[in-house]
Amino acid sequence: MKKLIYLLLAVSVFGACKSNKETKTDYTKMAGVYKSTFPCADCSGIEVALTLNKDETFTYNKVYRGKKDGHFTDKGKYKIKDKTLTIKEGNTEINFLIGENTLTLLNSDLKPSSNEFASYYKLKKQQRFNFNGRYETFSEIERGYRQTLDIFVTKKFNEYPVHFSASKIKGREGCNFSGVGHIKNDTLWVNIAVKKDKKIMMYVVPSHDNLGVEVFTKNFDERFEMMQYCRGGASLAGKYLKNSIRKNGIGVFYDSNTIEDVLNTIPASQIHKKIGHGEFKDDVYDDYEIYTNNNKHLFTLTPKDTANTKQKINRVLIRSPFFKTDKGINIKSTYKEIKNAYTINKIEPTREYIVLIVNEINASFSISKTHLQKGWWNDKMKKVNRDKIPENAQVDSFILWWNE
Repeated sequence: MKKLIYLLLAVSVFGACKSNKETKTDYTKMAGVYKSTFPCADCSGIEVALTLNKDETFTYNKVYRGKKDGHFTDKGKYKIKDKTLTIKEGNTEINFLIGENTLTLLNSDLKPSSNEFASYYKLKKQQRFNFNGRYETFSEIERGYRQTLDIFVTKKFNEYPVHFSASKIKGREGCNFSGVGHIKNDTLWVNIAVKKDKKIMMYVVPSHDNLGVEVFTKNFDERFEMMQYCRGGASLAGKYLKNSIRKNGIGVFYDSNTIEDVLNTIPASQIHKKIGHGEFKDDVYDDYEIYTNNNKHLFTLTPKDTANTKQKINRVLIRSPFFKTDKGINIKSTYKEIKNAYTINKIEPTREYIVLIVNEINASFSISKTHLQKGWWNDKMKKVNRDKIPENAQVDSFILWWNE
């Protein structure tokens, strides 16, 4: 009998030890940067970034957009109990519900928000950023001043050539700087010192919304060093967005991305989901409208089927002239500009438009029939007479088609 009791106790203790091992928190997996943009009653949004380190320390940054002295930082030790992560903001405990690569802010009753802004309070763990590509300071004015940043990938390990340029000022280039950057902790560091024996480090980091990058100096007092490469009081500093249109991509997204990837990349405050309708009554789509942080509509992403975020992007409706191809084509381009830049493989009529098909970039451009000259339809050949399309006819829509 004693032996039986001993065995039962031993099994019980062993099981308890095993259970404790299984519930032990893996701080390595929790480590990373989590971001979101919270609603704000008297500003355009609160940019929130919570960095969790492997040693159980945290940094909690909050930026109230448009507010003077609206940047707040808290540091300390975080703790985890069950599925709740707790930090201290000043003397106040802040709690988050731990999800799969997410942290959801909890109310004082330790429950998540259930109002219309509930998704805004979910912080998403940031993935490795792809720096390669072309960026510009945001402007929708066709001939407005803008600065350009090109970041290249080479075969050399952790070497990223960078080049800044800008619109001309009084016939002279506005900015001009070239250097080589090195990535550390998802930050690209570039020495901008003129003298070779000196170091003035400029950093390039993913913007809060991951649509581009932000550029500044490590030390605030060295910010004026970024002006020596520009004219007219300009500076290399600022926010730059990826704005290239490619056969398989637009900005930071590619045809391999799913809607879920998009939702995990951009703050919920900059994604508006709407129900889209096609030419026929039964054509219904999930449209995901993508905006800048100051509410400028950039483009709309649509999968083939509704209610399935694991699908890849099928259609990209470009809304902003800021995005353009390497040949300068955007949503304000004319028929002449398109045909001079690309081969138009086919022209198809719909009820209200003619649609130009350009296979080179997997794109279609629509032009309203109201712009066409008399005799635009060749009834005998059953096709559009191209010479009846005015060269100055501007496109009404520019769409990329992926994963057909």
